[in-house]
Amino acid sequence: MKPISQPGAIFMTTGTLTGATISATVGGMGIVGGFGGLGIGGVSVTAAGAVIGAAAYGAFEGMRTGDTVAFGAMDIGAMSGFGISHIIGNMGFVAPKVGLAFGIGTVPMAGIGAVLGLAAYGVAKLLNDSEFQETPIQLEIGFVG
Repeated sequence: MKPISQPGAIFMTTGTLTGATISATVGGMGIVGGFGGLGIGGVSVTAAGAVIGAAAYGAFEGMRTGDTVAFGAMDIGAMSGFGISHIIGNMGFVAPKVGLAFGIGTVPMAGIGAVLGLAAYGVAKLLNDSEFQETPIQLEIGFVG
């Protein structure tokens, strides 16, 4: 089996380290809305950095290979973000240590969804880079029997 894609690992590692650095620098953050408030800790911000790294890798691979599936993943993610925005309603992001607070409306939520879709595409491309290519039937038989 081939090792994990070097560029993919670099993108995700850089994102993870950036998320950890932002968490350590900014400190306590949170999301507020009609549902109340929710604190965002260091692990969540570090994981968000890894997601952003995966999305950057997805964008890189999509442009490099000309794969239109990347656009489909972004579209599905954007529609999901749009729907979640309408279900939850108005939200805001707060980072009191640095005096930052702003609203998160429908358009930013659609953008966040598009990034998550692109991250899913990037992770799929990263995991698909092996010399063993199973068909869906082979995977199903492997799980059943």
